[in-house]
Amino acid sequence: MPIRVFLADDHPPLRLGLRALLSTLPDFEVVGEAGDGEEALALLERLQPDVAVLDIRLPRWDGLALAREIQRRGWPIRVLLLSAYEDDALIREAMAIGVEGYLLKQEGVEAIAAAVQSVARGLRAFSPEILTRARALALQSIEGLTDREREILTLVAEGLTNRTIAQRLGISTRTVEYHLGQIFQRLGVNNRAAAVREAIRRGWLQWPSDEQESR
Repeated sequence: MPIRVFLADDHPPLRLGLRALLSTLPDFEVVGEAGDGEEALALLERLQPDVAVLDIRLPRWDGLALAREIQRRGWPIRVLLLSAYEDDALIREAMAIGVEGYLLKQEGVEAIAAAVQSVARGLRAFSPEILTRARALALQSIEGLTDREREILTLVAEGLTNRTIAQRLGISTRTVEYHLGQIFQRLGVNNRAAAVREAIRRGWLQWPSDEQESR
């Protein structure tokens, strides 16, 4: 079965170039296109592609709104966002949604096509500039936690018990419990699972690895 790709961008030359390049790749099929978000949403619902390439600044429904709606409806569609901007607010929101990729348009259709291939394989694909800004924003967001609290939160996300975390860090279980209490208070939650979910929502955990960058 070919990888089914949907393109949504209000610049026809970009769509045309990307469609032409993807058509040369084995196992890829562009199943639909749209020039605005409203049309894109209707087609996404009907076509249910494997990968949706969405312009972040689409008229009517923008790419971020579409990504949120895809997530809300539970559609198994991987999202690759395209943008001409390194805008912190857009990057922060994209990471909070959990999109699979975010590329700058100036990288060109070849890089975008390569990112589509990565996303289709279940990897993440981010422009180096976007990834750098995302990591910087994550560090800014997590400044309210101490180094030890960040360390414990990461180990909690890995599924380790309090006892195992204590052994790993060479501290007592009671100390781990104290730090978790501080983390819960700062995140506004009352249990480990909720702390991990909130940390992921804020973009503090599960950032793309260097091996998953687009280049």
